[in-house]
Amino acid sequence: MAKSQQTLRRPLLRDRVITAIARMLSWAFFRTVETEGPEPPSGPVILAASHLYGFVDPVVLVAELGHLPRYLAKATLWKTAAARPLLNFARVIPVHRQADGSTESNTAMFADAVGALRGGSMVAVFPEGTTHDDPSIRPLRTGVARIALQAAGDGVQGVRIVPVGVTYEDKVAVRGRALVSFGKPIEVESDAALLGADGAPDHARVQELTARLQADIESLTPHFDTTEESLALSAAATVSLRDDAGENLVVPLAAVSGRARRLAQAPASRRAELVALVARYRMLLGFVAVDDEDVVHGVTLAALARRIAVLAAVVVVLSPLALAGLFANLIPALLVLAAGLVPRAPVSKGTVRVLVAALTFPAMWLYLAFRDAGSGWGPDLVRSVTAPVEALVGPDPADRAGALANVVVLVAGPVFGVIALVIVERARALVASIVRWRTLLDRRGQMDEVRERRREVVALTRELLEGPR
Repeated sequence: MAKSQQTLRRPLLRDRVITAIARMLSWAFFRTVETEGPEPPSGPVILAASHLYGFVDPVVLVAELGHLPRYLAKATLWKTAAARPLLNFARVIPVHRQADGSTESNTAMFADAVGALRGGSMVAVFPEGTTHDDPSIRPLRTGVARIALQAAGDGVQGVRIVPVGVTYEDKVAVRGRALVSFGKPIEVESDAALLGADGAPDHARVQELTARLQADIESLTPHFDTTEESLALSAAATVSLRDDAGENLVVPLAAVSGRARRLAQAPASRRAELVALVARYRMLLGFVAVDDEDVVHGVTLAALARRIAVLAAVVVVLSPLALAGLFANLIPALLVLAAGLVPRAPVSKGTVRVLVAALTFPAMWLYLAFRDAGSGWGPDLVRSVTAPVEALVGPDPADRAGALANVVVLVAGPVFGVIALVIVERARALVASIVRWRTLLDRRGQMDEVRERRREVVALTRELLEGPR
């Protein structure tokens, strides 16, 4: 009995650990992650998500879901020695693709996926079959439909497919914004007639369900003809929304994404007109070296004074913790930034950064925790970094020995890092505001032309939004 209870607890602990790591990575890599749409239901659910950012996609999904589904992934990932233990630990189900030269059958994959659904678990699939940098999703593979129909045909009750769109403001930027859009679940009622005489799902039903899923995911994700159009229409959406936002400086990414998709439905000639107008406006912004936000709200001396006072107070109170966090996390942060320079494709940068961060940051925190209690120049240097924990564990090396002291230092590493990140971002924003305030004063004679071009962008954007959808 004790053994069976322990077996039941292990998956729960494993899933909690992976979910906690995913949330930490998501928080570290994105300023905000917005969620829209109905929360995915419980029970036998297949999460079918767009795949625009490699390994970052499952990390963001797990962080927003708050639990770990059974992911399906291409079997070639198991060829990477470093990835194999992680994939097995997360119970990822391998998919053998002909595109990778595989001749193996996916019988085991379908059996595992259907078995997970029968047990009431959530299965997560990226039905495009690969990650990419296209401005719209690619044609879906039929795997999701086949799994759903196979499960429903085998008697699994309540099978549902939840379409999911994951949108990123800028895949190259660090600390950007992301959006997870959950669609309305597609219900697949249990019926033995869904399967043919050979026990496989009916081909026509598979194609019909795949086509419906394609349309649903396209309605939740960026869907543009070109990258240029994607950037321009998103910028036009942001500019027009900023007019509606009043004093609110932050325009939600969900609103930008939804409005940009509506603009993409306008006639091609009008879209081209808007793209050209946005390009002219952005050219003027670049020339005067300000942002659209500055054109709308400006930068007042009173606002700058308040931000300087707040930052000064925060620095005075938290500077010892922030400095400790900066030095404790500096090497991993530099390694992550350097690793992101290696891949050329934007879609690969996020994967590399997340994997390097998942390895280097915990390794550094563990190193600090266990080297903190030693003697010699190395431990002395470590204790100079972790000096703020002296108030909890004591100043002497002997005070740092033991499991409790190790845990304190281990927890202090990420906590101090968060404090350092908040202060650094606030300081960068303040410096940028001071520069823009000075620029607006210097360029105020040229701002009338900039504002006129902006009014044209807003007018044309609203005209297209009010037209036939």
